[in-house]
Amino acid sequence: MSKSSKPTNKQIIENITPINASKLIEKHRNDSNYIILDVRTREEFNEEHIQDAENLDYYSRDFEKQLRKMDKEKKYLIYCASGGRGTKAMEMMEELGFMEVYNIKGGFTLWCINNLQ
Repeated sequence: MSKSSKPTNKQIIENITPINASKLIEKHRNDSNYIILDVRTREEFNEEHIQDAENLDYYSRDFEKQLRKMDKEKKYLIYCASGGRGTKAMEMMEELGFMEVYNIKGGFTLWCINNLQ
C-alpha cells in the first residue's frame, strides 16, 4: 500500500470497554453506517454473538482481501473471543485507511462477563 493514500481526516482507532461498546451499539442501533464485526471463526460466531453482528473470520485466507472491499468511511465495532484477533484486525484496518474503528477490550468473553447481551 502506498503511504500517499493515507486519509487526510483524523482516524479514530481505539480499544474500548464492553460497557462503552454497549453504549455505542445503543447509540447507533438503527444506523446503517455502523457495523458490528465479529472476527472470530464461523463456529464461534454460530455458538453466540452480539446481536446484529456480521462475521468475518480473522483466520480465513482472504481476511485482508475482504477488509479491503469494505467501506472505509463507515464506523466499525470489532471483537473476537478475548481481544487478540480484534486488536490485530483493528491495526490492519488502521493501515488500510479505515476512519473509525473500535475494538472491545477483552472481546466477547468480557462482554459476556459484563452480561451485556
